[in-house]
Amino acid sequence: MLRSCSRCFGHACLLWALLAAGPALGQRLAASRQPPKATAAPVLPDSLAQRFERAYFLLGRINNTVRRSTDTQALSEDLPAIEDNLVTIRENFEQYGDVVDVKQLQMYRVLLADMQEQLGKWRTTLSQGSQQLAAMQTQLGTVQTLLPPAPPTGPGVPPPTAVGRALARLQAKYATTARLLAARRQAVTGLQTRVSESYIAALELQDQVREQFGHFNRQDRSAALPPLWRPGSIRADDATRDLVRRSYAAQRGLMGYYFTEHWDYWVWMLVLALGFFGWVFRTFRQVRQQVALAPVAGAPAAEPLALPAQRLRYLRPVPVAAALLVVFSLAPFFDLQPPAAYTDLLQLLLLATLTWLGGRSWPRPLFRFWLGVVALFLALAFAYANRAPGLGTRWLMLLLNGGAATLGWLFWRYLRQTKLLAAFVRPVALLYGGLHVLAVLAGAAGRVSLAKLLSTTAGVALTQAVALSAFVRIVTEAFFLQAQQSRLAGGLSGRLNFGQLESALRKGLTVVVGVLWLMLVSTNLNLYNLFYRLIEHALTAPHHLGTTTFTLGGVLLFGGIILLTVQVQKYIGYLFGVTDDEFSADTGRKGSWLVVIRLGIIVGGLLLATVASGLPVDKIAIVLGALGVGIGLGLQNIINNLVSGVILIFERPFQVGDYIEVKGQTGRVKDIGIRASKLTSQAGSEIILPNGDLLSNHVINWTLSNNHIRTELALALGPDIDLTEARRLISEEILANPNTLHKIAPEILLSGITTSGYDLKVQFWINNIRQEDALKSELLAGIYQRLTTAGIAMR
Repeated sequence: MLRSCSRCFGHACLLWALLAAGPALGQRLAASRQPPKATAAPVLPDSLAQRFERAYFLLGRINNTVRRSTDTQALSEDLPAIEDNLVTIRENFEQYGDVVDVKQLQMYRVLLADMQEQLGKWRTTLSQGSQQLAAMQTQLGTVQTLLPPAPPTGPGVPPPTAVGRALARLQAKYATTARLLAARRQAVTGLQTRVSESYIAALELQDQVREQFGHFNRQDRSAALPPLWRPGSIRADDATRDLVRRSYAAQRGLMGYYFTEHWDYWVWMLVLALGFFGWVFRTFRQVRQQVALAPVAGAPAAEPLALPAQRLRYLRPVPVAAALLVVFSLAPFFDLQPPAAYTDLLQLLLLATLTWLGGRSWPRPLFRFWLGVVALFLALAFAYANRAPGLGTRWLMLLLNGGAATLGWLFWRYLRQTKLLAAFVRPVALLYGGLHVLAVLAGAAGRVSLAKLLSTTAGVALTQAVALSAFVRIVTEAFFLQAQQSRLAGGLSGRLNFGQLESALRKGLTVVVGVLWLMLVSTNLNLYNLFYRLIEHALTAPHHLGTTTFTLGGVLLFGGIILLTVQVQKYIGYLFGVTDDEFSADTGRKGSWLVVIRLGIIVGGLLLATVASGLPVDKIAIVLGALGVGIGLGLQNIINNLVSGVILIFERPFQVGDYIEVKGQTGRVKDIGIRASKLTSQAGSEIILPNGDLLSNHVINWTLSNNHIRTELALALGPDIDLTEARRLISEEILANPNTLHKIAPEILLSGITTSGYDLKVQFWINNIRQEDALKSELLAGIYQRLTTAGIAMR
């Protein structure tokens, strides 16, 4: 493209020269027939055209680079917000430093870390832009050496030639580029100065925050206020109360900055809420439709929507409250280092949502206990907002803490008797009461800051435990509802045995909610950042084993993903209505797609674990190669079974639900696994057969193309009967049953004649092999009744 532009510019210069020399050329054409009268005009030299072309393209490249490099528009718009926030934090320290509490310091620390990170990125960007602009300035200096001096202008000077006009355009372009470059360098330099000043200010404020935290730690170990047994020295400080109020008012802009910078957290929470709401709402609607259509379609009635112990407690057909509770419970995972004010806001939203949900889902005694916990939590928060309380407020704090301790003990007794919430709530209720007892002692001794810390932590610990208990139950109910819907969609009517999946879900979710609970409690105790740094260092510190470098976090992540993969592939069938312990006479055939899904989950989980953990792939390949030797020596049968399982998946000689016979064993295929498959015999026993045996032995599939089977009955009739009439009655009874095939007439054969009567063998086809024994019993009873009514004796 550059060569094309160069040729075009050269042609343009030559064209200008030719136009300027037009009269001279005309004279020369006329002079070809006449004697010459004048000298021809000079043409543009090739060397000058090349210099013009080079200067033109250098100016274009400099212009484009300057316009593209270091776009300062967005930075110029965002930097004033950070500067204003730094000024606000500094003013809070200068004016309200004596009344700033721990939660405010936590917010300052988080915001300063965010601002310092952003300022650091801007410093790097501006430094790179400044270097690039300096390089462009150097290139601009080389352009000036390529341009010849400008021709003189003024009265009496001949009009400019094509060379002069081209040179004038280049000079104008050069001046424009120089002005643009100078303005951009000036803007970048100014922004660099402001960003550096803000960066240094953020570092200084972070040092001040650390010093203030140390001051609070020393203050918590000493009595900041007089003890209650010295009432004469306790005085309320109205000035301090006013400073606290103004300090909180000055921080509203800081929280606005945090929410503006982290708006994506709220978007993800909205997506999560809508996703959970849509999932449950759609599943409820499908279950209702399937239950309503079941009588029309002739399907058996569905079981009530009930968990193993009781009905759905939290989920409703329009699960607004449940979706909000799920989102607010998982919100701390969206930001692992949030400001305390952000967690307080989430706490209030969670309390409101759980109160709404519990009011319609809990028994009245449990709901009254919850209202008492919430009321004491809010009352203590307002009481401890006063940094210099008077004697009456101090006694009110003491009474509220004592009442909360009593409520915690009564709540623990109630939960121990009823067991309505998760088991982990009971010890938290005891912890709640114990922390409030310590708060009573600290408040009486004058350590009001410590008492506030203990009281707030106790309230957060118990309310979060109750909320997370409801979260576990809601997720469990959602999975149960999905499994129930899948069973109804597949035409299965047996009761859903949800116990195994429920147990696995509760264990996994308990680990998740335990981490969430520890995060929130440690945040209130001002220990979260310490634990976070310790755990981060332990997980990311490099370790060496020979030439292999690994981290503990990578190993744990690898093991965790593998464990999760195993559990997911084990219980994935529940989401499609298939359970491991299912035993139902009307279970239909299912395709091998479930086995394909399980195999895909295992392969995907292994690849994800390898990539996410950061373990060296070449080392893993060496380990797998070493394992290959062991496989060749002692694991041939296991590998044979695994490969046979993959072949069975895609070849599909039988499917789940088929009746097969192999190696003398007959039963219904219950599960096709990766290594072995399971059969359920007529007696109810489970037969586990390695996939290698299924692939290498003769397999009789009674239901490969359909469920029809020919069966027979043996009948013994008396001697003095009408054999033709007996055959007619037997045939009518068989054809009257809806579970027999009517398009194939039954065969009634005479198998023996004795002095005591006739022996008949009745052969007929039935629709479903799974109902053979029950149908034969039903037909025998019907045939006996018909023959007896007709006076035909059976023996």
